[in-house]
Amino acid sequence: MSIGKVIYYHRRKQNKTQEQLCQGICSVTHLSKIENNAKDANPKTLQMLCDRLQISLEDESKKSQKLRQKLDLFYETMERHHQEKATILYKELLQEKEYIQCTDMIYLYELYRLRYFLLLNDFAAFEKSSAGIHRYVSKFSPFEEYVWNLLQGIYYGKVEQFPQAFLYLSRVEEQAEQYETKITEYYYFRAALHGHLCHYSLSIHYAYKALRVFQNTNNFLRIVYVKMILAVNFIHIGEFEKGKEILEQILNDTDILPDKETKELSLHNLGFLHYRQGKIEESLDYYFQALHHKEKNSASYYITISSLAEALIADGQNEKAMEILKGALESIHDQKSPRYIELKILYLEAAGSQKARDYVLQ
Repeated sequence: MSIGKVIYYHRRKQNKTQEQLCQGICSVTHLSKIENNAKDANPKTLQMLCDRLQISLEDESKKSQKLRQKLDLFYETMERHHQEKATILYKELLQEKEYIQCTDMIYLYELYRLRYFLLLNDFAAFEKSSAGIHRYVSKFSPFEEYVWNLLQGIYYGKVEQFPQAFLYLSRVEEQAEQYETKITEYYYFRAALHGHLCHYSLSIHYAYKALRVFQNTNNFLRIVYVKMILAVNFIHIGEFEKGKEILEQILNDTDILPDKETKELSLHNLGFLHYRQGKIEESLDYYFQALHHKEKNSASYYITISSLAEALIADGQNEKAMEILKGALESIHDQKSPRYIELKILYLEAAGSQKARDYVLQ
């Protein structure tokens, strides 16, 4: 806590001028230096200033400690994907923003706000806030610098710019173990990133690290997410029984989970598993079930559409694939987006068009 900034906060809150506050105690210049942390005041002067403001140094210290605890709880709540609770804490902290700016928590508060925007997948808000925070990075503590790089890595992973995500996450790998009791999600996002980059062995390696951390903190939902990553990687490397066992366990647990997306993912990945095994009929059944549970026109919805269409084409059901793909294509407004192009290629393939390859090169 910066007592000078706290004095400034309460003086402004009480609509007192510097002259009114410091009269008979110190000069205006001296008070100005105290409020700007340019000068350490002797305890007697500080006490007299606090008495005039009718504040207690002890009470201010306790308030600062409670805010820090609330900040820590805010981040932990986001790591546990309790979005409703995180929103409540976010609003409470927002009301204390002016006071937080008087403490050494100001950068941490801004960083945790970035994490909240990622929880909401509000990338525009994340980008805007990041631009404002970036100029202060040189003033960050080692822990704050670690959080900054981690959040940038998470962001670039979410927007599928994987080389940039890898750059940021690689910067702080050595600090991950040091801070894992405060920030538990580094290994999880590192595992997810390597999965996207088709580094399946590395993804499994980091997934087991993430599993250990989440088990130590009893983060049940994130344990399930890590197991999902493990299952998909096992499918990719041909360990089908391992993948199937994990996915069926997860599917059995979905009714007691607060996260509805887990069931969708389990069904989709069971479809993927059977497709990789050449069991097209079973694959189609799971993909259709997954599609039934997904929010229409979401990113996840289009991923399942793509996988379903591939399975239908492999089964010779080209007309059915074209029908499904046509509906999906009509719902995508940006015809230059990677998602649209991927589905359009599948549509041309289902139609038997020889122009599919040329379409990619356009």
